[in-house]
Amino acid sequence: MRSSLKLFTWFGIPVHLHWTFGLIFLYAFYIGGAEGGGWIGILLTIGLFVSLFGCVLLHEFGHSLTARRYGVQTQDIILTPIGGIARLERMPEKPIQEFLVAIMGPMVNVVIALLLLLIGRLVYTGVEWNYFIATIYDYFSPVLHFFGDLIDVLLGQLEPSDFYARFEEGWPSTEAQNIAIEGELNVGSLLLLMPILLSVNLMLVLFNMIPAFPMDGGRVFRALLAMRLGRVSATKWASRVGQFIALLFVLFGLLKGGIMLVLIGFFVFSMARTENNMVQLSDFLSRFQAKDILRTHFTRLNFNDWMQTPIDLLRSGLERHFLVFDMDDQLMGALTEDRIAEAAKSGNTSSTVADYMQRVRAVHLQDSMGYIYQLLMQEGEPILAVVDEYGLKGVIDREGFRNFMRLNGI
Repeated sequence: MRSSLKLFTWFGIPVHLHWTFGLIFLYAFYIGGAEGGGWIGILLTIGLFVSLFGCVLLHEFGHSLTARRYGVQTQDIILTPIGGIARLERMPEKPIQEFLVAIMGPMVNVVIALLLLLIGRLVYTGVEWNYFIATIYDYFSPVLHFFGDLIDVLLGQLEPSDFYARFEEGWPSTEAQNIAIEGELNVGSLLLLMPILLSVNLMLVLFNMIPAFPMDGGRVFRALLAMRLGRVSATKWASRVGQFIALLFVLFGLLKGGIMLVLIGFFVFSMARTENNMVQLSDFLSRFQAKDILRTHFTRLNFNDWMQTPIDLLRSGLERHFLVFDMDDQLMGALTEDRIAEAAKSGNTSSTVADYMQRVRAVHLQDSMGYIYQLLMQEGEPILAVVDEYGLKGVIDREGFRNFMRLNGI
């Protein structure tokens, strides 16, 4: 990617750093300086961010290496300021495979958190261990209070107005600070960073397991539903749940003035809808083949025709792209609307069609419509030659495909 820097390749998967990642270091300078820690504070903040994104990278490798077991390759992994992106070629369609690919990312963070907890228990004792645990509690106490009170509202044990008042005030959590003051704890850098990194890993697990696309929890939820409902219906229900959760993000963000939560809500809502649309489209296209849409009547051009011929055809007819043949009626390539317009604009009407033609992709009569969609709409092929074992049978072009979709209400 032009907008990213390649760092290294691990397990055959390139790892890229998006250019916006530089904003993280600027933020580290700001936070480290604002806390009054000077260069030490800045370096500790950068160290925390680097460690955190190391965990994010391992999370993405959890997805990628699990997907590889099922024959799905990963193009690359990109680290951005808001997380990592493992660009899989596709997501496995078997529910159990999708479940395992999706769940392995958060499971990596669980393992990291457990290792940090084990190391902390071995390294720290007494008041230091109490501070270690209290720091983790300080991170999770507001989360636990929030969900606990929300459950009480749903069970009718807490008035919504009281929940909203607590939500506005926030749930205090200063246990670690109290221990540090009362025990006169000299907080070292490792003692400071380890419980924070442990807590952030657990936060990543909780956030990623929210059952909404594109989070891992959305794919886990879809995979579990697909075991009973099938992929199409499961995606529809998972998308609805994801959009509902996204609206909650927006609502809470507006109430608390959290612009980031609002943006995340809009992003999740859009991605949930997009995922559902793509799966519905894939299901629709799977019912058809190339033979169901090919056009058998089409204009043939000879490779030594003057370009004036296709220019006139383009001006007076409905066809926008043409197949080109040699003197023995063998297919040589295609002449597209863009190339014809280029010849007309430059006045090269006496040039031959061979000077402007390009290669043409051939598909088989039995090829799926999903493959046709990929070639025409994703890879940008303007026209396709449809063949079988006996030769050319017709053409499919982008305009014809769009008409087919419109006629079927897609």
